[in-house]
Amino acid sequence: MFNFDTTKFTQMLSRMNEPPDVAQTPSEVIYRENKLSVLHYLPTTRRVFPVPILIVSSLINKYYILDLMPGKSYVEYLVNQGLRVYMIDWGTPDFDDRTVTLEDHINGYLVNIVSSVLKHAQAKKLSLIGYCMGGTMALMYAALHRRYVKNLVTLATPVDFHNDTLLSLWGRREYFNVDRFIDTYGNAPAEILYRTFMMLKPTKTITKYADLLQHMDNEEYVKTFHAFDYWVRDVVSVPGETFRKFVKHTYQDNSLAQNRMQLGKRRIHLQNVKCSLLNVAAEHDEIVPLKSSTVLMDLIGSQDKDRLTVKGGHHGLSIGPSALTIVWPKSAEWLKARSRA
Repeated sequence: MFNFDTTKFTQMLSRMNEPPDVAQTPSEVIYRENKLSVLHYLPTTRRVFPVPILIVSSLINKYYILDLMPGKSYVEYLVNQGLRVYMIDWGTPDFDDRTVTLEDHINGYLVNIVSSVLKHAQAKKLSLIGYCMGGTMALMYAALHRRYVKNLVTLATPVDFHNDTLLSLWGRREYFNVDRFIDTYGNAPAEILYRTFMMLKPTKTITKYADLLQHMDNEEYVKTFHAFDYWVRDVVSVPGETFRKFVKHTYQDNSLAQNRMQLGKRRIHLQNVKCSLLNVAAEHDEIVPLKSSTVLMDLIGSQDKDRLTVKGGHHGLSIGPSALTIVWPKSAEWLKARSRA
């Protein structure tokens, strides 16, 4: 029979209801606009590479998955490698933001953010790192504003949205009336987005607590579980018009991968992405399947382009064993080689 300390188990469960210490890498805010802020992470090395890095986080989950906790922070790792790192915290949209469009994000917010980062770093070009939806947005920006982008790292970034995942199926026009959805709610509600992602792996909600029970004597495991589980549940709403256009152009029309996507008066041609590219994907990603992201290698115009495929799932690229041992060191070396003046 499996025996465990009941008192210790009760204390652990009580601890799970308290907010964990996340996003601890020292930083300063260098720019604010509407709900968003741009964080500059304070250097820890005497020498800092001159080309700054801007991390574009997803609009759905909070930015700190890439700065989860000490020892499990991609940001902390990059800063300790002498790289100058900035990251976007998109903040928490409210009902007033329902009219903010995808064009506002790419040709408004991102244009202003890049300008502020270049000014702060006293640089002419920067590197972009985009994670998941943030990677797709970084890709759109790089295609439209390539003069400012020296390097691009895409982490678990969807490009071809017509694939065999449940998200791709659920997002199709015949199954999802995005107009009615946004007209009803105004924004894409955080709770519905959370439940949607939970349905991708329904049994995981149960088995993850069984795993926690087996490792409750491992303090490092419990701390990481607590921080990650808190982040998973810390979903925010997506501005309605942004969500509407993103779903239509990607999951329904797949126009980004076909060079037919229009933002304002400009069409996004992925061949216009000329910067150096590192495309990082996971073999068993339940949200962004391998072929959805690796197709990018054949669509962009870059001459200097590398692909890195690792074991694991979607979040394995951010805090899993593959992240710590492969993605972080390899991407840091790749960036350092391309981050000199």
